[in-house]
Amino acid sequence: MSSAPRSEGRSGRRRLLALLALLALLATACGVKSGVADQAVSSGDGDGAAAPAGGDGDGAAAPAHEPGPDDTAGVSDEDIVIGIHAPVTGASPIPQTSFDVGKDIYWAFLAEADPEMLFGRKVKVVFRDDEYNPNRAVSVCREMVEQDGAFLLVGGGGADQITACAKYADEAGVPYLSAGVNEAGLADLRTYFAATMTYAEQAPLLMDHATESGFENVAVVVSDTPSFQDAHEAISGAAEEAGVNVVLDTTLSKAPAEAEVLATVQQLKDANADAVLLLHSPVTYIGLASQARNQGFDPVWFGPGVTMGLNAVTNFGCPGVARGQFLSPTPALDVIDELDPDFRPAYERYAGGEEADDIGLQLWSLNKAIALMLAETGEELGRAVFMNTLESSEGFDNGIYAPIEFTAEDHFGGTGAHLLQADCDLKQYTTAEQFVGVG
Repeated sequence: MSSAPRSEGRSGRRRLLALLALLALLATACGVKSGVADQAVSSGDGDGAAAPAGGDGDGAAAPAHEPGPDDTAGVSDEDIVIGIHAPVTGASPIPQTSFDVGKDIYWAFLAEADPEMLFGRKVKVVFRDDEYNPNRAVSVCREMVEQDGAFLLVGGGGADQITACAKYADEAGVPYLSAGVNEAGLADLRTYFAATMTYAEQAPLLMDHATESGFENVAVVVSDTPSFQDAHEAISGAAEEAGVNVVLDTTLSKAPAEAEVLATVQQLKDANADAVLLLHSPVTYIGLASQARNQGFDPVWFGPGVTMGLNAVTNFGCPGVARGQFLSPTPALDVIDELDPDFRPAYERYAGGEEADDIGLQLWSLNKAIALMLAETGEELGRAVFMNTLESSEGFDNGIYAPIEFTAEDHFGGTGAHLLQADCDLKQYTTAEQFVGVG
């Protein structure tokens, strides 16, 4: 796997997806997208209007998004309301306290450190547990918009839940942001934006890693859900292109019973896999890795991720997950001080005694990116101009994610990832590589 400078171009970033008939997502530059680090925050032309995507800023092209009747819902002179949903119960072992505390830390910090960045407004966050259930996700998203008055929605994890809520948001004309997950079911939604690499986009990085690590027999295990079909195809195509020897390619139920987990472990053993590329939930990963270790089978577990690289996995899963290596939109806590020296002091000041953790870092990073987007939109904030700004901006760099770049045709904005590896002595992940791009 190659660690590309954040300011380089990115030829072939989506070359694999083109082979998989996802030509609409094909990028035209090389490596990691151009960074916009330290760029000045701009409020556009003074009235909050962004230059139309694809236009030259002189009004030649019509904006892609037009204001609707609820365009400024959730916005006042004092506040901006943001709604977040995530599976704190269900298949992700994510402590409730981490979300309750972490969702507000960046906004509390910003209100004191730079109160004029959002033109005197403060951000109010409402949060709901979607219980790892797509129907529940739609219900809580509707509640946050229609009852709590959320201006935009944020998905904290869970591909099926993100897809379900994003579809509701699209119908309602509400901007929706999340870390990158699937592309199927999301690519055609006008109000959905992924701030980090999707699972499909991570596939070439994973195969680079498999090649450079010398994995001889790679098995692929993917959750049996339509949301992961595009990622599964991308992984298969990337493996073929990279010449990786895939000895088993199988799916596993979204919530597998113990018998299915045991049968899958036996398949992996019979295939003599020395590495397993896994795209599933953290709970299923912990079960697979623990059962494998109990049977004297100890492959490297690797894969794309948002939640797979959380320390909750090592806390619950060690020693079974000791050989885990997963991509993540954020690095581990071991390097955050050099990337963002404000993170830990902000927790000390605003977290009420709670220790900074990696769930808080995920929330801090996404909120910091959203703050850049809101600031660039300008003082006259509305949903349409916000989305037009995302599509027409040169990009957003929060210093933690790889730079984010959207266009009107491409709402998958991620350009790189970090590689994490498990350390069961510490019961946490450490950072193996930062800002990894497609070589």
